[in-house]
Amino acid sequence: MSVISLLENIRRYTSLTADEEEQFCAMFSIKSLKRKEALLPAGSICHHEYYVNSGCLRTYFLDSGGIEHNLYFATEDWWISDLYSRTHSAPSFVNIVAVEDSELYQFSHIDLEEFMRKTPALERFFRLSYQQSLVSQHLRSLQLLSMSGEERYIHFREQYPHLINRIPQKHIATFIGLTPQFFNTIHAKVLRTE
Repeated sequence: MSVISLLENIRRYTSLTADEEEQFCAMFSIKSLKRKEALLPAGSICHHEYYVNSGCLRTYFLDSGGIEHNLYFATEDWWISDLYSRTHSAPSFVNIVAVEDSELYQFSHIDLEEFMRKTPALERFFRLSYQQSLVSQHLRSLQLLSMSGEERYIHFREQYPHLINRIPQKHIATFIGLTPQFFNTIHAKVLRTE
């Protein structure tokens, strides 16, 4: 992966001039994380937007009983941040942690906001990206309410086949709203039918 993949990611929704692309690429710094290293611990304030150049990360919430609930995964060519914390300069409710050794392109929120003011095409990119993310979260909420555990697991496997062998099963389980024990039963059943 390289800066070319970052620019191709943006070109899916909009076009920047060659000069704007150059300015945009000059804005990021590289952040490397080891497996299980925190990018954003709960309680801290998020000041950056991150593009995943390599690796895998997860966003999770820790409830009052100490149980983790995975909310989001990000692999190569995906963006990750805590939009709530970043937008409101408020402590994050979530943790963002590397599932694998990862390399990220880190964009300062302040620099990014200023660049978007001068570059409507980039603002369009982030607006459309956030819209797509909101739609995905909305559909996920509906699936948690309307699908059985087995249906949610089958859907996850179909929607994200590249994540199945990269993310521990216990994290997939909480992402689709199952206990690890029930997930193991469903996982075994689905594998038998394949």
